Amino acid sequence: MLDLLHNLDWVLPLRNEGLTPLMRLFTLLGYEKFILFFLPLGYWAWSKSVFMRLFVLVAITAVLNAYLKDLWQDPRPDLALRMDDAVGDSFGMPSGHAQIAVVLWLWLAYEVRRPWFWLVSGVVVAGIIFSRLYLGAHDLEDVLVGTLLGGVTLLLFAQVKDWNWWRQANAFWHLALITLVALLCYFTWQGVAPNYVPLLAGLLVGVLFGYRLVGFSMATLWWKRALAAALGALAFIGLQALLKWLGPQLALQPLLWQGIRGLTMGLFVAALMPWLLLRLRLLPARADL
Repeated sequence: MLDLLHNLDWVLPLRNEGLTPLMRLFTLLGYEKFILFFLPLGYWAWSKSVFMRLFVLVAITAVLNAYLKDLWQDPRPDLALRMDDAVGDSFGMPSGHAQIAVVLWLWLAYEVRRPWFWLVSGVVVAGIIFSRLYLGAHDLEDVLVGTLLGGVTLLLFAQVKDWNWWRQANAFWHLALITLVALLCYFTWQGVAPNYVPLLAGLLVGVLFGYRLVGFSMATLWWKRALAAALGALAFIGLQALLKWLGPQLALQPLLWQGIRGLTMGLFVAALMPWLLLRLRLLPARADL
């Protein structure tokens, strides 16, 4: 049983030139760049409230995953089997792709509540999880633990998402909680936290404040939603390029810069871009909380 959990010899015969590009595509859906691009688009063009919850859920899940990785320090499969160089020297268990895929796509299915979307989400989740085994980035134990943690996170979040007293609380309490969690992580982390941990903390602060500052509902016409998504995507790409250039110019301490970068992105997503889309009349000016 232990050999099955850690041995990837069964994957090797499945590798071929036709399947590998598909597995690389699935694995791309679990990386930071795609997720930080997908969530803003959904916030502007799909549902402000649903994607606000997803921002919170994904941030919590990603930080928990990184914390447990460095706490358990379980090695990844042998480097000779690996077809994904983006993982660097990070540890393997739990699989972040598996954990975040379960949380992101199954929560979306839970919100949409359509059989066809459950089917699509299930295929995406299964594809992402299998891609990590196929590419040799994780063993079976890594993805099973990540899947289990993602499922538990979903169940807990489903119980607390309707706590109106928390949603309506003063923004100070939200900021205080994020700060407390960040400090606990900082003082208890095994080693040095990945750069995306302060980035996610800053992003969450920016999104939470922007969510309260700029109220809007979704456009009813499909072309307005599509145009809002397209303009937002172009602006977001421009923002990333600007931040990439600005980082070396400021030469700040790396963790501090990642926090500032995340805060800037969060305010852009939830405040600046919605304000601009309201001015362009692509979003109706009505609170959607």
